Formats: sequence, structure tokens, C-alpha cells
Amino acid sequence: MKNLERTLKGSAARRGIYGLMLVVAAVVATPASAVAVSSIFGAPDPGSPGESLLVDFNSGSVPAGYSLSGDYSYATGTSGSAAAPSGDTTQYFYVSSAIPNGSATLSTPDLTSVSLYWGSIDTYNSIDVLLSGGGFFHIGGAAFPPANGDQLGASTNRRVFFTAEGSELITGLRFNSTGVAFELDDIYGNLAGGGTGSDVPEPQSWMLMIAGFGMVGLATRRRRGFKAVEA
Repeated sequence: MKNLERTLKGSAARRGIYGLMLVVAAVVATPASAVAVSSIFGAPDPGSPGESLLVDFNSGSVPAGYSLSGDYSYATGTSGSAAAPSGDTTQYFYVSSAIPNGSATLSTPDLTSVSLYWGSIDTYNSIDVLLSGGGFFHIGGAAFPPANGDQLGASTNRRVFFTAEGSELITGLRFNSTGVAFELDDIYGNLAGGGTGSDVPEPQSWMLMIAGFGMVGLATRRRRGFKAVEA
């Protein structure tokens, strides 16, 4: 994160040039871990239509099946401790060198893909993608240039995607920072074996439920209207 005064000038021009561009990083794969990485410029968060919302940090807790460990905090807006990812008006999550260890881990169910809105990307921030095979894939902010901590720029506020390849599955994310600070929000993903990762029914499920209620009501009315005829 850098001070706001040096980000205002020129950020609008960058947003106009890059705001609609899709930036796909090279696939990073090793025998120990295979993960494809891509990103979309933000300011605000472009979202992830192909994935389901898993964790939004708004309640200060994570859903059942997920857990947080390490040193971290939550914030809303921008202060001397953290800067909201550009366009984010909700509560977000961050780690920082100002908090002991500057690292926290989000453990997840098995995922085939996961993404997050990474704010004010800087070179001192990094992510470890934890894998089912026991290894992890490491990537730092420098992989997303300019990585200069601009709080408002589209190129430094991105939705970053990680997709497991081969037989690997993603089992968590470790967030690391040696500066002030690594801010992120709204983790989306795809659960291995399907599902949405949420207890809220999808629109298709709502339609099926409503149709089912209608059939039950119709059957009840028919039973109430039936009269036995004596011979």
C-alpha cells in the first residue's frame, strides 16, 4: 500500500486504458505443483461469473468447512493500517508486517479453482496456493506488474484466478506480507465434485422448490374437494 496522494494523478488514465483488458499470466507448472494463473483488471472488482462466492469476510467469520489461522485483521475503508481494494465498500481481509508474522492461512474444502480480489498489489505481498498433494504453489505481487501499491489503479487491483491442473486440488490459500499491507476480498471458487459452496439455493433450485410447493398445494385442494359417493 502506498499513500493516496501519489496515486490520484494518472490513475484515471490507466483505468481508461486497462479497465476492460483481460490479462492472462503464463501457466506456472512444476512436477510438484501444477497451477494455472490468470487475472482481470479491477477498480472495482470485476467479479467471477464462472465461480461461486465462497467467502466474503463481511461477518468477520468464515463458513462451515473453512478455517482461518495465523495473524490477520479486517477493515472497511482506508486508514493508516490498510487500504480498501479499489471500489470495495464492504469489509475486507488483510495481513500486514504490522501484525505479528504477517501471514495467515485460509483452509478450504477441495477446490478445482479459486479467485480473489487482490487490492493495491505490491512486490512485498505473496500467496501460497496449498495443494492436495502436500505441496504448494508460490506467487508474489511482482508477477502482476507494475505492482507499485497504487490504491486506485486497475492494474494494481485485480481479480486473480488459480486453477488446479492434473490430479491436484486446491486446499487453501496462505497470504503473506512483509509490508503494510496485503488486502483482499470476496473469494470465489469451484468445489471439487460440484456444488456452490453456499447454503443459499441457486436460482434454478428456487424455481424447482416453488414448483414443488405448487404441486403440493394443488394436490391438497383436490383431496379437500373430493366427496365419497355412496352406492
